[in-house]
Amino acid sequence: MFLEQYKVFNLIEDVIKLKVLLILESPYINEYLHQHPAAGESALELTQFLMAQGYLKNFDAQLPLGCNIKVLNYQSLGILNCSTLPLNKAFYPCALNSEDLAKVNALAAIKQNLNQSNPNKLPVDLKKSSIFKDFVSRLTEVLEQAPADIVIVPCGDTAIGFVDAFKTIYQKSLTVLDSLPHPTEPDWAEKIAAIRLTDHIAPQILP
Repeated sequence: MFLEQYKVFNLIEDVIKLKVLLILESPYINEYLHQHPAAGESALELTQFLMAQGYLKNFDAQLPLGCNIKVLNYQSLGILNCSTLPLNKAFYPCALNSEDLAKVNALAAIKQNLNQSNPNKLPVDLKKSSIFKDFVSRLTEVLEQAPADIVIVPCGDTAIGFVDAFKTIYQKSLTVLDSLPHPTEPDWAEKIAAIRLTDHIAPQILP
């Protein structure tokens, strides 16, 4: 399939040493170029936010979160996107065949329908979508190997939707934090000003 070439997979350096798993939305242009999640401007905001909260002391404040994890082979923090394919239709070439275009439209619809501030959203049955089944399989594989006390942190509306749906079918108990806002949200700075992540995740967990 033509779209397969645009997939970007999880960023987990060592699943056995994983302490915190951030759930982000999907790759975009920078992630496709770097071939790992969290490589763009919004991921730079995440680096700076987490460092300001007292985590990730050796990270470079001028590098996106995923790039820092890669450069330092940092094992305590991992990133898993809801979708391995970009959910943003603008990412794709305009000359897609009808089958691929239908798939891209379906991906874009999922993102649109999980956007809490979208007045035109329709109820979407995530559980029937192949993208969600793929998410379940990737997240389950991580959870089966990671420490039992791993903390899952969804970031933004799409991630909340996916994780909430996952919780309804996953049999074991999970530690899921109240979500972080997504750095692309217009009021990101206001929202993070009120968040004290250290109330939930001790700084030594992500030194």
